[in-house]
Amino acid sequence: MSTASGWEQRFWSPGTPLKWVPPCVFSRWNEVGLILTVLRYLFLALLYVFLILVVRLMFSGLKQEQAIPHRDRQRLRPVRDLQAPRPGGKLVVLTSSDPHLEKGATFYLGEKLTLGRGEKNDLVIMDPFSSQEHALVYMRNDQYWVQDLGSLNGTYLNEVRLERPTVLADGDRLRIGGVTFQFVRWAYEMESGQ
Repeated sequence: MSTASGWEQRFWSPGTPLKWVPPCVFSRWNEVGLILTVLRYLFLALLYVFLILVVRLMFSGLKQEQAIPHRDRQRLRPVRDLQAPRPGGKLVVLTSSDPHLEKGATFYLGEKLTLGRGEKNDLVIMDPFSSQEHALVYMRNDQYWVQDLGSLNGTYLNEVRLERPTVLADGDRLRIGGVTFQFVRWAYEMESGQ
């Protein structure tokens, strides 16, 4: 009785010289193994590329903040109209984590004011929790509205996170990151003709 398995009996038995095995028997297994190995390395390469892109995206905001020269950071364009303000409103800084936005700084509002960390904004807020384009204050139907522009950390009006454009009322508090503004609304008073 032979103890050899079927494979050993067909292709090789102990004590006999190794027989020639047709290449088609093992070629399929070699091809499958090669394909699996290539797929493993391809998956690993794609995983590394994905991780590199995620890390680059996370740190891109920090690099842009560091790349802005110090003198440009101070160019906040705080007051569009240095002359006497028109009827409208203003934002007054109440608290600030940004050293360039001091408490009491006033920003007069025109038709619209963009706020965020990006240099193209009307009001640049150099706070790590503000987005490049964070919020928009604009006038519509003689009322000022505030809208979050899809920021990551949100825009808060009276400590309630904005979900949609909202009308600003006199005395409202607007918080973006570590900077809190108070909205002040005014209008020219009419003098009596007497």
